[in-house]
Amino acid sequence: MPTSAPQPHRRPAAIVAYAGAGLFIILLAVLHGVQPHMISDATISKYALGTAGWMLQCAFVAAGLAYAGVGRLLSGRPALLSWLTAAAFVIMGAFRIDAVGPNRIASFHGAMHTGAFFVVAVLAHVLMFARRSEAKSAALRVLPFIAPVLVVTGFILPGIVGALLFRAWTLTLVAWVVLTTRETETSTDLHSSLPAAPVIV
Repeated sequence: MPTSAPQPHRRPAAIVAYAGAGLFIILLAVLHGVQPHMISDATISKYALGTAGWMLQCAFVAAGLAYAGVGRLLSGRPALLSWLTAAAFVIMGAFRIDAVGPNRIASFHGAMHTGAFFVVAVLAHVLMFARRSEAKSAALRVLPFIAPVLVVTGFILPGIVGALLFRAWTLTLVAWVVLTTRETETSTDLHSSLPAAPVIV
């Protein structure tokens, strides 16, 4: 019975996933230091309207790269969901939210950004649940239940509490990428280290 050979694309894909997730977190942290007065705003998208807004746009693109890396590691439905989530993140980076958003849309840019955000909010959670049955770590089995609660309560609750919950939600999105990449990479390494089964002719 032949054994499947290790897939050489997995290491670069994992590097892209890790780098995208790390860059997203770094840029977001810097933005909070550069524009601390916006911490009480529930949606981080408003940071794109400030003088350092380009950093947030780059952060969204980085998140897109992270999900693209995961999409390369996965297969089937989870891979498709990951690629679609990646595309939505890139669109969020390409278009800025309206100053009156996300409750109101005043421009094409605002419509594209807000629409892409809701695509991310839906697909990322569907992806988490789609991959949950294959997850080995407890964190990956719990995150699909925690993330939706964080984003909903982050929007509902006013002031700093809602803002912090919303930011915690964004961290669950990149945490899922890192944990899934690590788990997928580990399982691949273990599989490739197994001795090849003899081929019966």
